[in-house]
Amino acid sequence: MYIYDIIEKKRQAQKLTKEEIDFVVKMFTAGEILPEQMSALLMAIAINGMTDGETYELTKSMQSTGKTLKFAFDTIDKHSTGGVGDSTTLLIVPVLACLGLKVSKMSGGSLGFTGGTIDKLKVFEGYNPVIEEKAFTDMLQKIGCAIISQSNEIAKADKMIYALRDRTATVDSIPLIASSIMSKKLASGAHIIMLDVKYGLGAFIKTKEDAVKLAKLMVKIAKKDGKKAMAVVTNMDAPLSLGVGCNLEVYSVLQAFHGENSSLLELSKYLSAKMYALATGESFNEAKKKVTEVLASGKAFAKLKEMLEFGGANLAVFDNPDGLLISDYVLKCNSKQGGYITGIDAYKIAKFVQHLKNETDNDKQKLRCGILLNKKIGDYVQEDELLLKVFSAKKVKQEDLEMLYDAFTFGEKNNTNHKLVLEVIK
Repeated sequence: MYIYDIIEKKRQAQKLTKEEIDFVVKMFTAGEILPEQMSALLMAIAINGMTDGETYELTKSMQSTGKTLKFAFDTIDKHSTGGVGDSTTLLIVPVLACLGLKVSKMSGGSLGFTGGTIDKLKVFEGYNPVIEEKAFTDMLQKIGCAIISQSNEIAKADKMIYALRDRTATVDSIPLIASSIMSKKLASGAHIIMLDVKYGLGAFIKTKEDAVKLAKLMVKIAKKDGKKAMAVVTNMDAPLSLGVGCNLEVYSVLQAFHGENSSLLELSKYLSAKMYALATGESFNEAKKKVTEVLASGKAFAKLKEMLEFGGANLAVFDNPDGLLISDYVLKCNSKQGGYITGIDAYKIAKFVQHLKNETDNDKQKLRCGILLNKKIGDYVQEDELLLKVFSAKKVKQEDLEMLYDAFTFGEKNNTNHKLVLEVIK
């Protein structure tokens, strides 16, 4: 079996066998296949696609290059394909733990212009997301939930393959996205998997059609592997939380726990209820009622603190959340016009925050960089009223703010229908 022949076969849009896929993944992970050869195959896959069967075999082959965690009890996990201001994990995990589920969340760092949960956990100084399997199990048993970073022992091939995809414009290939995500989800040992598949301006997937296609494929892979699974296709045109950037997203999470009305809280409640209903068989309405009660009681907030403290975190942030609003430079940006906000371009907001982070090499300053919106879609803003604040490590030129102003669209009437959830795939 030769890699040249396999590349040629996929270049001609032919189906690869299980043996050929296993050969490629195993030999590439072992360093026996050159990066340029693997890149050529990835490009052929991106152009010509894979069948659902091929994608499943690629997923399982990637999973087999590392360890698969196993628990003596059922666990549940949730994955988001990435979005701007998407901090739902920090709300959902403690909520479900309070409702008696074991939530084993394996998360990643930032990807492109989107923020990762592991990056946000750095805001809680001392929390160690890199823990061994035994400590992970202990945390689940004692606390009911744990958020850890992906181990180097999990799906080793995925990290190597993704590094090539990132450099070869093959990141948005649906079979490659599905196999990357699901190889890690299956290896994480969760019995129940919820997938939040985002599309729109602030997502890697731009169309609803592609998002639904990816969602169906990942649910199919999970079920074929014997897991309970559901996918929710959600809107990512506008930032999910008012804060964008690590410190400010954590600030938004803390505000949401205390009842601040936001898309972040709305989607977190919805996903929590869907996950609880999937795990227990209860109705969605009953699940939503329980989720609302556990948030209102303060139990979920206390559970988050308990989990973080168990993981070694300093809880000073909880005592002084306004400390998250401190940065070297804070610039207020007022609206140039009056009207209802009909749109906020999540991509433009995220790229601006990414630019702020790139301006500093200091990790603490990177955490502070970001944007805190004062208005959301549907709100009315008067001319010269505060629109947002910019937090940065360096002075921001007034002309650089034009990108931010361009992210907003205004209308005379509040006729927006900004639906967060577009479709549910079972």
